[in-house]
Amino acid sequence: MSEMNNTDTWKEIEPQVNSSAEFFEIVNDFGNPLELVREAISNAVDWNASYIRINFAVETVDGSRRLVIYLEDDGQGMTKEVLSRSFWGLGHSESRKLKNNGDSDLIGEKGHGTKIYLRSEEVKVRTKSKDGCFESICIQPFKSLSNEELHKPKIKEIKDFLPDQETGTEIRVVGYNDNERSSFVQDIVRDYIKWFTKAGSIEEIFGIVKNSDFKIFLRCLDSDDYEKIQFGHPFPDENSNIDKLFEELEFDAADHYVKRFKYENERLKNHPEVTFDLIVSIEGDQIKRKYNPMIQQRTRRETGRYKVSDRYGLWICKDHIPITRVNEWISGFGTGSNSMTMVHGFVNCQELKLTANRGAISNTDPQIQSELKERIQEIFDEIDTFLHEKGVYTLRSWQKEHKTLKQETAEYKRRIKSIKDRKTCEYNGRVYLEPQNESEVFGLFMSIYSLHPDKFLFEPLDYNTSRGIDLIARNKTDNKISESEFWYVELKFMFKRDFNHAFRHLRWILCWEFDKNLSESTELIGVEESDIRHLKIEKDEDDKPLYFLDRRSRGGNRIEIIKLKEFLEIELGIEFK
Repeated sequence: MSEMNNTDTWKEIEPQVNSSAEFFEIVNDFGNPLELVREAISNAVDWNASYIRINFAVETVDGSRRLVIYLEDDGQGMTKEVLSRSFWGLGHSESRKLKNNGDSDLIGEKGHGTKIYLRSEEVKVRTKSKDGCFESICIQPFKSLSNEELHKPKIKEIKDFLPDQETGTEIRVVGYNDNERSSFVQDIVRDYIKWFTKAGSIEEIFGIVKNSDFKIFLRCLDSDDYEKIQFGHPFPDENSNIDKLFEELEFDAADHYVKRFKYENERLKNHPEVTFDLIVSIEGDQIKRKYNPMIQQRTRRETGRYKVSDRYGLWICKDHIPITRVNEWISGFGTGSNSMTMVHGFVNCQELKLTANRGAISNTDPQIQSELKERIQEIFDEIDTFLHEKGVYTLRSWQKEHKTLKQETAEYKRRIKSIKDRKTCEYNGRVYLEPQNESEVFGLFMSIYSLHPDKFLFEPLDYNTSRGIDLIARNKTDNKISESEFWYVELKFMFKRDFNHAFRHLRWILCWEFDKNLSESTELIGVEESDIRHLKIEKDEDDKPLYFLDRRSRGGNRIEIIKLKEFLEIELGIEFK
């Protein structure tokens, strides 16, 4: 004990970091290759650029075809110290320093973003700042990290390479993401920019316009020219007068409805220092498709396009950039399970603590998360009440009624045409239609059975197609039902070799006719593979055909097949014409 109290015996431990392993983990923490675009745009905005130029190309490098990415901006550029320490190093964030000094609008804070460039074969940087021009290059950074070695960038001072600009940066990345390049096409990258980067920020909807003039020039592998992309996330104009919409569009009105609900600077009751902004745009299906060309058509699937249910709903944001979708936060909203597809919503909270790759908010205080979730649910309840009283739900109910009427009308016309085209017969003062499915076979059988029960050896008792065998019957007898012996009767429109039931309790099969591939001795296998039956054709004493499924070995129940079409012709002279 005395030794424990002697401070001279204590020795300070300096914790060690496996630098290459940490770099490797961070580099691989970025899951989506397009996150390189997000990080490049964030850095350009943080360093006061007025534009960023993003160019994807495939070039021959050292005799091989390689994906090459060019990034250019006119931001403040990097000093030699910033380039050496923050760009290539880990955990050194210039934006975080400025944030700590009061510039809360900056995005970067962890010093991880530029590390995504290390997933490549070569990174070359040229930058011009107020302190001069520098070039830095790193060969095979990902290979080095994979071999548990630190990457080895080099740096040197160079002549002015941007004579027409005061400051700026150029980055060239070769062999990024193992040269996999299917995602780097114009439509997919543009969509990512407008949804998941600072250039698609929702801030303008809250009156923040400091970045409104920022421009993105994008050229992907399937494009010959640069496309100019405006700053900001797209929202459709409001159009929520349901009477006017219905007057103009009638039963399509719900598909063009747009109503915005905006909540600014909302404070949490138990954490009053925490504020959030919320924008919820309730949108009909067609209005989404009008401004968002990436929503796939219902009749075809195209690479990169998505269903409304895969993209829309409620997104949680930091820096007004969507992080992750949180539809599970909302319950009881709307009139059905797909009601969240009407929601084009974002909640932004600057108190969120993000994971290293900005992919989740799990580092945030759980109590703040819980209270934020509860408040958002309260707001959605208010929105839901509004929509029920005087919103889109009224239009959707009218649309549903109209759709049902249209479907029923179309089905009515189809069935009338089918009736006119079908074969019929007249028997005993009634007209019968030739069956076209299993249910109609049962209906015809019961009609004939009610007239001629003596023609059949069994008495049908219970009909149920929801599960298992269709019909339970008993042998003809005067006994009480409770004292009877019961058997299964399976119904088929077309009797085929592929039989999806067990034979064990089956006594009769009632079908309209046989498949053309069935012939005598054809084998049929039920769900019990050991119970194999073969089709046997016999004649009765009046030379009428009889059909059975027999086992090749002795034992087991013999199953009689009633071929109803042929049976009616022979027994009752009924023929459909």
